[in-house]
Amino acid sequence: MRLPMQVSRRILSAFALCCLVVAWAAPVFAQPPNEAQAAEDGVFVQEPQKGSRPPVLSGLGNEPVPARHHSGSWFLSVGTGTAFPQYDRGEIVNNRTGAIESVAGNSNFAVNSALSFGYRWFDPERWGHWSFDLDFFGSYMGVGVSGFGMSDHENLGFLGMRGRVGYRVWHDRLEPFIGMIGGSVLANTASGGVDHGAVWGYWFSPTGGVRYYIPNTRWSISLDGFFRFIGGVNGLSGPGVTINEAPHAGLGGRWLYEPVGIVALGYRF
Repeated sequence: MRLPMQVSRRILSAFALCCLVVAWAAPVFAQPPNEAQAAEDGVFVQEPQKGSRPPVLSGLGNEPVPARHHSGSWFLSVGTGTAFPQYDRGEIVNNRTGAIESVAGNSNFAVNSALSFGYRWFDPERWGHWSFDLDFFGSYMGVGVSGFGMSDHENLGFLGMRGRVGYRVWHDRLEPFIGMIGGSVLANTASGGVDHGAVWGYWFSPTGGVRYYIPNTRWSISLDGFFRFIGGVNGLSGPGVTINEAPHAGLGGRWLYEPVGIVALGYRF
């Protein structure tokens, strides 16, 4: 009986030794391969991989906040230039007899100023070199002649919405663009020292130009061209007459035309 007892003790000792080895090796082999971990206070915490950026925390909790992706920016633009308003099929209506007399006007030079505020979309990851913008547009055009107690003037204030599409070249510094714009206009005229009052009309215009983005700044310089079609400038009053500068505007072509050129300075927010 002694031999079997000795064998049993040896078997038990070997079994206990195997259990100790397995208990020691189990945590080591249980770790996933190629995964770096560090122990802190008895808890294994996964370490970030080298070269990776830690997530940004919101400050309200431990949840990561994705980085914001901006597809554009707000902009403000101020400009000045010149315009050449003209109309060739206006009417002067005699209020007593109803007789109609044709009238035309042509201003060789008019001061023009412009102010706009809007948003420009530009995202190379989505649209490559293309850009799109939408802005509120305001402009003033004025021309006048005065002398010997008499004055002639024509003032027009424009309000409207403008949309443009551009394509950037030369390291995205130069941007040709085209677009359309339209809205309402307030017109006031005077002739022979007589003020004819003010009337509301409407206008629209194709537009095009080129913009240059100054490197390493938020500033830009642009050259904008317009060809305004102005309608509804009717009902101006004079002594016994009514003056219609753009009667029956439409397919008949009775518009007040205004080629415009503006140099503008822009800033991106």
